[in-house]
Amino acid sequence: MNIEVAKQDLEAALKVVSTTVGSGADLSSHYLFRIHEDAMEVLSFDMRVFSRSQFTANVKGEEGDAFTVEAWRLDKWVASVGDGVLTLDSDEKGEVIAKGPRSRIKLRSLDPSRFPYWDGLLTNATAMGDISPAVLHRAISLSKTFVSTDDTNRPELCQIEAIEGTMQATNRRAVSSVAIRDLPGLSLRIPGKDLTTVLKFLSDKTTQESDVAVLEGRREGSAGAAVIFRRPDGSYIGVSRPTSPMPKLPIEAVARTMGLSLNVDEFMGGVDVLLASAKKGHETVTFSSKDGVLTISMPSDAGGDDEYPLITSAETGLGDITFGIDYAYIKSLAEHFDLDTVELGVHQRGRGGYVSFLYEDEGSTEDSGNQYHTVIVWRS
Repeated sequence: MNIEVAKQDLEAALKVVSTTVGSGADLSSHYLFRIHEDAMEVLSFDMRVFSRSQFTANVKGEEGDAFTVEAWRLDKWVASVGDGVLTLDSDEKGEVIAKGPRSRIKLRSLDPSRFPYWDGLLTNATAMGDISPAVLHRAISLSKTFVSTDDTNRPELCQIEAIEGTMQATNRRAVSSVAIRDLPGLSLRIPGKDLTTVLKFLSDKTTQESDVAVLEGRREGSAGAAVIFRRPDGSYIGVSRPTSPMPKLPIEAVARTMGLSLNVDEFMGGVDVLLASAKKGHETVTFSSKDGVLTISMPSDAGGDDEYPLITSAETGLGDITFGIDYAYIKSLAEHFDLDTVELGVHQRGRGGYVSFLYEDEGSTEDSGNQYHTVIVWRS
């Protein structure tokens, strides 16, 4: 098989599939080039993730012809050669000749018949609808913050799951729920370790140009399934669905009678001051009301507690309630939504309680955008 392709077209295709290349010494570390359904495509996979990108090229070969090359070697070569037409020529001996301006190198190919093609998965895929990649990226990006990493004891928590348009994640200290109004039928399950790969695809400049289709693929005669995000140009990324469902996380946006209004700069500045005295690695900040002034504190490594009054922040109805939460959650919410002030509800439940955060995107209609609801359980 012989492929002639403009360097910029090949680079654009490799940008998609490079996100799912493995680091082993097997086919997962290779790109696979194939003629499929009268189109030229490049594929890659790594354990649970896989991707495909179609590109324009002059091709000599027949349907099903394929070869592989080590991804890092091809990436390095493409980045090094000048602009112009590049040629990839494979032979029956498993050797690929790559030619470019003033360049000719040999690359090794592995047996393409051993590649784990997912053609059947795509054939049996069911479309859930189209959605703006920016809207989906924002929902997944926030949810990722709250995914558990305890895959040894609680693997069912090490993922995000969307059921009928509501995406949830938890690490047992906090719960994130995002109502995705633009795609109310969205159902998916993605391992936490693969979220970064999905986010890279959704944030790609070309992906951002139009809506992406979300599909659920199932292998014929198997319980295996995957969620697939596909661009109009045919490029896509897929993630195998974990078999363990996430436990039901029934959280509701309850009206607040107590609350905090935190000036982000003041709050984080106070945290930095207190961390100078606290034990290394300390994560919890305690909130209380001192003579009507909202005050944060941390235990000092030298003994006792250090306090910092928040003058431009405020509390409502806090009374004698004292509680501690990890300051990183507040920082994450402020950065994610680019907020100068974070509004938190305070909810006491028995001897404990939680704080809640509610935010809504400005959608084009009442039923568009996302509604974000975060619950953070406090430490008494």
